Amino acid sequence: MSSLKEMFSTPKRAALAVACLCVILVTAGVCIVMIANGARGPEQSTAIGGEAAQNFAFADAGVDPASAQAVKVKYERYQGTFVYEVEFLAGETEYEYKINAADGSVVKKEQKAVMGPGNSVPMAGTITLEEARDIALADAGVAREEAVFTEAKQDMERGVPVFEFKFYGGNVEYEYEINGQTGAVYSKKTTTYVSQDPAGTPPPVQTAPPASQPPASQTPATQPPATAKPTPAPATQPPATQAPRPTQPSNSFIGSDAAKQAALADAGVSAGDARFTKVRMDYEDGVPVYEVEFYTATHEYDYEIHAQNGSVFHKEVEAHQTSSGNHHGVTGTQTGADIGAEAAKNAALNHAGCAAGDVVFTKVERDYDDGWLVYEIEFHKGGLEYEFEIDGTSGAVLKFERD
Repeated sequence: MSSLKEMFSTPKRAALAVACLCVILVTAGVCIVMIANGARGPEQSTAIGGEAAQNFAFADAGVDPASAQAVKVKYERYQGTFVYEVEFLAGETEYEYKINAADGSVVKKEQKAVMGPGNSVPMAGTITLEEARDIALADAGVAREEAVFTEAKQDMERGVPVFEFKFYGGNVEYEYEINGQTGAVYSKKTTTYVSQDPAGTPPPVQTAPPASQPPASQTPATQPPATAKPTPAPATQPPATQAPRPTQPSNSFIGSDAAKQAALADAGVSAGDARFTKVRMDYEDGVPVYEVEFYTATHEYDYEIHAQNGSVFHKEVEAHQTSSGNHHGVTGTQTGADIGAEAAKNAALNHAGCAAGDVVFTKVERDYDDGWLVYEIEFHKGGLEYEFEIDGTSGAVLKFERD
């Protein structure tokens, strides 16, 4: 205490003490700012900023910023790159963007319809799977021959029968739920995969906005246009690490028929000797492949064929087993010929008392259960789901469930 009084005992000493305190406070303030900037990270300190990221997202979506609602912006790391995650609502559409924090390019974007009472005109009666597929394609604006389907099935959503579809058109993935009774679009979602060339320049995304959103020409002049290139970062800014992109879907896929031929050629099996149980499009570790399964009198084949060049990505071959013993109460040995998928479906329909035109099949699969050849059959009728396991040589019903 006496030392403190001595520091202010004379005007000269008091002035010197005040000057020292000022220096200490200034130094402390600089340290706090440096610590804050360090916590923030050098990447964010040189980033474009949340407001600019919003504008890039609005421009790409063709949305007037004044019409956007519930806007959220978050800075985060995505696949090795710092991005701004921008979410907002406009009209009857929900948008989610990932904007590169260094240059404003679109890394990923998704949009999902927010369903309202006036979204679709109901159709009378109950629709079929093919009719529902056409409704989804028409709403998406994708031609049938240009679409690559990865999922098409019937399900129940809160007591409502719906058809669920997933398909690609160009570099856009579409997910639809179509009301099975009215044909209305129950829900939909699109995901655009933005590919980049080796130089790192993103190509334009050829995706038309939904009819409910305003055209890009209505965007205010102060908003960066959708096709404008973002202002490059200063030369002193270190280049941002580009995030790996998903393999871009393409209309150059070889097609399911060519995939079947590639699998048959590799297996050395003629088309007349093969019975196919599955041919569908899928992705394996980001690589587009066709899953092809078929069997002959002696073997079962499971192939993954590269969807763009037709090469064999993966294959499995299994020899049939001669089954004997007791399976679901059936005693003996399976010695008869394979009845085939159509006969197995008819056996299930006869047991259920249903006509083929009244049901929607969701699964018809040939399999071996402990060496016993079986067909697993699933279908829907109305609000009921039927599951069967059919003996592959006799057509007997081994297992039955109805839910």
